[in-house]
Amino acid sequence: MDIAFATGEVEPPERLAAWRDLVNRVFLPLAITPLPGTGRPDEFGGSVTGRDRGGLRVWRVRATPMSAVRAQRHIESSACDDYLLALHVSGTAHAAQDGRQVTLGAGDFALFDSTRPYSIAFGGAGTFEHLIYQVPRSSLDARRHIGTATAVRVPAASSAGQLVSPYLQALARAAQSPGQEPAQAFIDAGLDLAVSALRAVSGCCDHREAGSRSLARELKRYALAHLGDPALSPQAAARANYISVRQVHRLFAREGTSFGAWVREERLRRCRDDLTDHHLSHRTVAEIATSWGFRSPAHFTRAFQARYGITPASLRYACGAQREGAE
Repeated sequence: MDIAFATGEVEPPERLAAWRDLVNRVFLPLAITPLPGTGRPDEFGGSVTGRDRGGLRVWRVRATPMSAVRAQRHIESSACDDYLLALHVSGTAHAAQDGRQVTLGAGDFALFDSTRPYSIAFGGAGTFEHLIYQVPRSSLDARRHIGTATAVRVPAASSAGQLVSPYLQALARAAQSPGQEPAQAFIDAGLDLAVSALRAVSGCCDHREAGSRSLARELKRYALAHLGDPALSPQAAARANYISVRQVHRLFAREGTSFGAWVREERLRRCRDDLTDHHLSHRTVAEIATSWGFRSPAHFTRAFQARYGITPASLRYACGAQREGAE
């Protein structure tokens, strides 16, 4: 559901209450307070848009100086467990979580976890602007070892920030424009870039290789459990493991193969085992091929012969003749 709201739509005395109600209802339960010295409560003003795109929600907030606090009581009253990838556009933001404090200027970004208390204050003169990518926990957890990088600033001027910040801002503009929604691949790429930047500045890069190996094992475990399904694909494996298809291809490429080639090899090996098992001699070659996910017997025969230098029928015949000779 898309959201668009501006306090100008309600009478001045009701604006702050309307803002608080909207934020608590459609975003997260928070305690929102105008910052001292920024005018009377009835002078508070702000606008927000929220768009669901690619399995996450993109928020753009503009408002007069305010603070937002998510305390334990707010966490206990809501079922939300998303990560918040916060990119500051204009003004200054001071935030804290997990014992760390961070100051964000224009173009800086940081990660926050909605399941733990945090606070953020938007100071300065005039109106600030802030982008929030509200990302399901499973999507970032699948990228491994990122939950410890909360309240860590990625500076816009850093090498990582110069690459990632403009991309995230452009992605948000596209996400907020009807008819220009970014494709899923671009959203996945944005999250991958943001996670890489956060890993770099938080010092958790050492875990990356171990995390990749663990994820590759999970992908293979899933594929082996579904070898008999002809619909097994990189897309299905990616969905099951909450990662992008691009990540699937990258993980297998590190091992010098591809998802399709690895699956084909595993299927062919199991077909060969079944064809040489005399307990399965009552099953036809086509039945065995189908049971391991091959859609076409002709395609299976060609793939088998290319791999083992013999047709499935010839292998079965040779094994049968060998057993009879031994008897």
